[in-house]
Amino acid sequence: MKCKSLSFLMLLWSGASVAAGLPGPAAESPIPNQNGLAPRYLTEFQHIGQGFSWSAHIDTELFANLAGGIRQGTANTTAGQLGLQWDSGKAGAWRGGLFTTSVFGIYSSAEDTAYSGDLQTASNIYAPSAVRLYEANYRQQWTDWLATRVGYTDFNLYFDVASNALQLLNGSFGLDPSLSGNVPALPTYPYSGLGFIVNTHGANWSSKAGVFQGDAVHPYRGVFDRGYLAIWEGALHWGREEGEDPDDDTDEYGKYVFKVGAWHYDQPRAPDFDLSPTTNGIYGIVEAHSQLADAELAPFIQWGKAFGQENLVPWYLGVGARLSHFLAARPDDALSFGMARAALRPGMVAAGYEDEELPAAIYPAETSYEITYVAKLNDYLSLQPDLQYITRPNGVYRNATVGLLRLHLEFF
Repeated sequence: MKCKSLSFLMLLWSGASVAAGLPGPAAESPIPNQNGLAPRYLTEFQHIGQGFSWSAHIDTELFANLAGGIRQGTANTTAGQLGLQWDSGKAGAWRGGLFTTSVFGIYSSAEDTAYSGDLQTASNIYAPSAVRLYEANYRQQWTDWLATRVGYTDFNLYFDVASNALQLLNGSFGLDPSLSGNVPALPTYPYSGLGFIVNTHGANWSSKAGVFQGDAVHPYRGVFDRGYLAIWEGALHWGREEGEDPDDDTDEYGKYVFKVGAWHYDQPRAPDFDLSPTTNGIYGIVEAHSQLADAELAPFIQWGKAFGQENLVPWYLGVGARLSHFLAARPDDALSFGMARAALRPGMVAAGYEDEELPAAIYPAETSYEITYVAKLNDYLSLQPDLQYITRPNGVYRNATVGLLRLHLEFF
């Protein structure tokens, strides 16, 4: 069955590439937009002995801008990830040590936003084609309540995460655009960066802080030579369920979770590198899990605020929910829906046009409405159709209707 699934995946990939063969966008900026890929994108690690575990997956996606935006058109993105972990305790060495490394390979036929024109990005896996190191870090669990992590990592795996929103494909549900929309070159998908995290927790609370290099697109030109990102997050957790691991520094435990965070981005030479000037902001997340007969409803609220007139996105609001186990015949399927609204500063939008003709009107917000369904076909394969309606993409374009179809294959 696994071979048949892989053959089908390759066939879909090839067909999608041909279907997406429309004129592509202009040459990309050296500092591309970042989408906020859903955290913990790598599938669960499987132990293979001597402390080693590995995991691998591949996603291929058809993107179609059906109406509105800049122009109609289709594109294909395929992303695959391979990861390896070594647990020092399971290997019989010292307790609490965990080395993680993973590699990402991305193929994109065209830039999605060249069709839809949206700031928040309808697809969270689009990125320029490349093969990149994604993780190379070490976590040490010092006590039951204290852990540190150091190395090359994606900060959004551990900060500003709404776990109930992870099935939604719009990039804003992965990373709040009051951060990602204002600060380019962050250490997050598709560019990770060097950083350090300290995490502590109790039964009903958690707190963590991190510092990361300020330009992850050029990570080898001095760790903090191009500034830094400092971030803190605290959370309250109620109703921990059986099997949840509070020692996991993603801190996703409890039936009810309330998070608040604050970040500061320091960039002393922003004009030299086409980066954001020094700025800061705050964010919050509320999540819950409740039973509806045999089904589970998992709502969420996200919000973010960036301070300073230089920021394109002054605030963000996201709301939605995931409904799972609601079909007796298909207990592993799930339905998610959400709204992501990014406020815009019209003056900043206009400044981006430079010598080009300004649009007739610039609207003060972009809003995406999304509904998506994940159908688990077997133990290795799932299919996800997705529909989004985006009002005033980037504040200037016509309302857009975007359809996506994603195929997810796990190799275990």
